[in-house]
Parts: sequence; C-alpha cells; structure tokens
Amino acid sequence: MLLSFATRDYKVRYAQTFLGYGWSLFQPIASVAVLFLVFKKMMGIESEGVGYLPFVMSGLLLWNYFNFVISQSASALLNAQNMIRKIYFPKICLPLSKAIVGLVAPLVGFLILVIFLAQESNTNWLGLLYFFPALLVTSMASMGLGLWTSALSIRFRDLQQIIPFVLQILFFLTPIAYSSQLANSIVPKNLEFLLYLNPMTGIIESFRSVLFATPASDFIWISFVVSFALFISGLRYFQKIEMKIADII
Repeated sequence: MLLSFATRDYKVRYAQTFLGYGWSLFQPIASVAVLFLVFKKMMGIESEGVGYLPFVMSGLLLWNYFNFVISQSASALLNAQNMIRKIYFPKICLPLSKAIVGLVAPLVGFLILVIFLAQESNTNWLGLLYFFPALLVTSMASMGLGLWTSALSIRFRDLQQIIPFVLQILFFLTPIAYSSQLANSIVPKNLEFLLYLNPMTGIIESFRSVLFATPASDFIWISFVVSFALFISGLRYFQKIEMKIADII
C-alpha cells in the first residue's frame, strides 16, 4: 500500500505537465542558478575555497528533499479525508509515501552534483558515498517532522498556512547558500550549539566536510540526535492518534 500511494503521487505530480519528469532536472538547476546570482555574484559570499556551484548543490539537494517531505506530509491526511472516512487502512502510509516520492529529486540532483564536481580539480570522489548516509538521516528528520505536522494538521488547520512560512525562514537559517563557518562567526561562541538544533545544519555540514575536506563543528552530533528524536517521537505520536484520525478529520 505504501508503494501504491507513492506510485500514484509520483504520476499525479507530473501528469499533464509540459516538461513532465524533466521538472526533476530543471528545478534544482534553476535553484542553483538563482542562488549563484544572488549570493555569489551580488553578495560575494565565499564557499570555503570550493567552487560555488558544487558547494551550493551539495546543500540544496538535501534541503529540497527535507522541504518536500514536510510540506507534502502536512496535507497528506487532509487531502485523503474522503478515503479515510470510508475505508480502513494504515494511515501512516499517507505521509510516509511522500518520503518515497521525494527521493527522485535528490537522486537526480546527485547526478547534477557529479557533473559540477567534475569541474573541480580537488574532488574527493569517495566522499560522494557519504551522500547516501546523509540522505538517510535527512529522511529520518523529514519523516519525523512530516508525521508530526500531518497528525497535528487535522486538529489545527492553521498549520497549513504556517508550515510554508516556517520552511522559508528555515531555508535562510540553514547553511545552503553560505558556509556554516560564516553562520558560526556571527553567533556568539557559547550559543553556537543552537544552530545545530536545526537538523539540516549538521547534516549538510557533515556532507560538505567529507566531500570537500572543509572544517566541521564539534556540535554536528546535535543535529543527528535531533533527527533521530524527531523520527521516533513523530512515529510514536502518529501511532497514538491513528485510530482517532477518522473521527477527528
């Protein structure tokens, strides 16, 4: 059932579109181009001695997956409320299927990253393998938050308006178009650990550290602990209210 939902959502996402599945390729390239013009050309943001295109792509492909899973999961139950009222099935399949659908984008983005890295003379090709553990931790964080938001959205419908706004703010607070070192230099040293309560900060920084041999903070582990805690707590909360979802919705 989980795969069935994922397959349906994937087909619906690109149905009757001009580019079709080509959007999976166009969207990350367009996003990288915009960030390059704004942050690199206009603001002069440095990328720790690494080419800006592979630098920003290494963060963007993980962030886009995180963003997609949470935003899609938040409305997963509400969009299927007619089906939920009529038949019984494991409701958890609805938000979790979004995590499967979303895997297409980072995998396509990975190929784009490889192309960008081919232009770099000091590429650590073995470091690319770390992308898959990083994607796994990203999926844990996003699925955990997705389960929380999908379960809470049926009680508090305002979350549908709040979540896109919060994700937009979180995008700029995450070191995607700039380095973690830049963010750490602005925050007081004794408060630096707060940046890593955002799970994507540590995940992206750890991936770049392995891929580009750039410095990594001692607080990276906080992001990994937060990711695991979000997944476990989201799963437990969803299971707790799953039998009540049909009545609430």
